[in-house]
Amino acid sequence: MLSKIADFLDDRTGYRALLHEALDEDIAGGARWAYVFGSGLLTIFACQVVTGLLLMATYTPSMDDAWSSVFYIQHKVTAGWFIRGLHHYGSQAMMIVLGFHLLQVALYGAYKKPREVTWWVGLGLMGVVQALGLTGYLLPWDQKGYWATKVATNIAGTVPLMGPALQTLIVGGAEYGQATITRFYVLHVGVLPATLVLLVSAHVALFRRNGGATPPASADLSKKGVFYPDQVVRDLVFALLVVGVMALLTVAGGGAHIDAPADPSIDYHPRPEWYFLFLFQLLKYLPGSMELLGTVILPGLAGAFLFVLPFLDRGESTAVRGRLPWLAPILLGALGVIGLTYQAFADDAADEEFQAGLVDSQKRADRAIALAQDGIPPGGPLEMLKNDPMTRGADVYAKECTSCHVLDGEGERSAPDHSGYGSRKWLMGLLLDPDAEHYFGTTELSDMKPMGKLGDAKLKAVIEYLISLGHETGDPAYDLALAKRGKRVFEESCFDCHAIGENGADIFDGPNMTGYGSSEWIFNQIKQPDAETQYGELNEMPVFAGELDDHDIRMVTAYLRRQRLKEPPFEPKAPAPKADAGVESPED
Repeated sequence: MLSKIADFLDDRTGYRALLHEALDEDIAGGARWAYVFGSGLLTIFACQVVTGLLLMATYTPSMDDAWSSVFYIQHKVTAGWFIRGLHHYGSQAMMIVLGFHLLQVALYGAYKKPREVTWWVGLGLMGVVQALGLTGYLLPWDQKGYWATKVATNIAGTVPLMGPALQTLIVGGAEYGQATITRFYVLHVGVLPATLVLLVSAHVALFRRNGGATPPASADLSKKGVFYPDQVVRDLVFALLVVGVMALLTVAGGGAHIDAPADPSIDYHPRPEWYFLFLFQLLKYLPGSMELLGTVILPGLAGAFLFVLPFLDRGESTAVRGRLPWLAPILLGALGVIGLTYQAFADDAADEEFQAGLVDSQKRADRAIALAQDGIPPGGPLEMLKNDPMTRGADVYAKECTSCHVLDGEGERSAPDHSGYGSRKWLMGLLLDPDAEHYFGTTELSDMKPMGKLGDAKLKAVIEYLISLGHETGDPAYDLALAKRGKRVFEESCFDCHAIGENGADIFDGPNMTGYGSSEWIFNQIKQPDAETQYGELNEMPVFAGELDDHDIRMVTAYLRRQRLKEPPFEPKAPAPKADAGVESPED
């Protein structure tokens, strides 16, 4: 029955002749592992097409929805993380296998007559694969992809004469926006894959017409082999190995990484993807006046050399030794790329500022993903982050406050340290030694006297009372009885300088303590610290009313209030007694 069906199909299609033509080809010198790279590339490309189509079913190419759709693929779609991971590592596998294929073809002299056009088509394939990697990198619209692509397009803008116009054409305007992501998406899923299919078809057709390159003339060509099964088995083993490695990397990494949503207003240390990192490293060694050498001239010369190589090496021999003058630039170039890439990773590993930036970026990404688990608002992920105190509040604090305050070890200390601000331990340190460097020692507000004379029990009571003043729904409970005792101590010992409501000092030497530590008190302190209810004429702090809108001030307020749940890294202690303690001076 099967034989009859096969005969029927062969009679209508002639598939047996096609299979004979494709599979029964003799291989001069026998089957070789060196020949597996071409089939490996086709396998990876097929995997990219399948996974890419599956991703397209959920991905949305828009500024507001791109990150959200990638998050949904990564965390909500069944096996979405695995599909995206295969696609991610597949793009990198193509770069690596393509590099090995180029070296193999060059070593075998497969650019010589009559295979010159096959060689040029292969170079075209290399350019398209790199373009696919570049355009795909932007599509998640996250911080890493956004800034890395911006670096690449800025390099394109350095091309003489046509650079600015080329950059504008690629970006879709003067700034990155919806036009940018639309153009990159069209290129990535339409133009470039179609171009790749055409080039692959031409490459295979030329390969079939001119045959594959034989091993170098120094090799033993007496061996014989047939494409099927001799070479097919090797190709299949290599293809399974590559796809298996892609799958292992995907499982080990939980899919492809997704950074925080792209935000041009946030500082970021951009790096291109690793396969372009050598160019980034090269630019470090060139002064600004010589930037064009690294961005255009050297890459252009390398490409031109590869293109004209068939005309330079015109001898009939394919022996490696006789072609060393032409192979040396390729081998040295490959070593240079590897060396620069390694050095780039080494430099980044030793760069403390860059490593700190990576930690901050990862925290931001983790926060974005955690928030997105509860739903992303219609305005997109940036709206989500804008309304998150731990993100927006931290951003505004870092920009506006760290020039005076220290928080978690970051910033300049010319005002109180906000690490653990408002916590019991922080308040204890303030009461024991208000002139310590972590409090008001670096300011002119030095009128407050150390309160250690109250004793440990009364200090703890006062602190509990202060905690109660700023207590809000959701805060940890406080000791009500202890706070009542603290209120009496506060009225006895602190009303000379402070007021609470209408009770206390009429003219105070410190802020009004009504609602101290609450969101409202901190909000007013940031917005109008020179108000009579805050520090009044004693104020040294910048007034942020008019500088920041109320939304950002509330985000900073909420961010700072979370410090009361932590402890400062410094220990509260009373000031050391002065050397002349107890001795009256003439002025006394």
